[in-house]
Amino acid sequence: MTAASGSKFLSQADFARHRGVSRKAVTVWKQKDLLVFSDAGLIDVEASEWNLDQRPANYRGGVTHRPVRSAPGNTATAEPRAPAKPKPDTWQKLGAAMPRPGAVPAGDPDEDGQFDPNGVDLPIPLALRRKENYLGLQRKQEVEKNDKKLVDREAAEKLFFDTARDFRDAWSSWPARVAVTMADELKVDPRALTTILNAYVKQHLSELGDPPAEFG
Repeated sequence: MTAASGSKFLSQADFARHRGVSRKAVTVWKQKDLLVFSDAGLIDVEASEWNLDQRPANYRGGVTHRPVRSAPGNTATAEPRAPAKPKPDTWQKLGAAMPRPGAVPAGDPDEDGQFDPNGVDLPIPLALRRKENYLGLQRKQEVEKNDKKLVDREAAEKLFFDTARDFRDAWSSWPARVAVTMADELKVDPRALTTILNAYVKQHLSELGDPPAEFG
């Protein structure tokens, strides 16, 4: 602070130094009627600082230099606040229609073995349980399928029957492929041997029949 800081009346320049602000700030305060002037045109330090200190501690454009002073006998006492009401429990609002997780409703038909998972008119708790069970099973199947533990049934059956048909076709064409070579080694008629081999191969395939596709 300057030596003039203890004076009761200061010029605008001295008041700016007293407050530690620029001359422009003092001019703005003057335009806002925050400064009190004497008849001689000097700033009344006490009255002007009183006006400045009535601004909020944080205001648009800066911060006050000291706490806001209150007039004697005008101190407001804070009114006691009523304690906040506790928020109702979510499960209390939902009521019996949505029991807490893990809670078993009284008279649960599942306990008596009368619960029908395919029923169309189930109570809400049982319907929710059925929904969660089915979603869990569906998720389990997806995981096992991705882990190659499950395969597509239709694709597996098609592959099985296509493979069986290829084996049958291979057996059916076998006599014609080997009959000539075998007849030459046995010194017999190739046509007669082909006829005999075809007959026995067809009989063998007929006895085998269609292999059953059991996928569980």
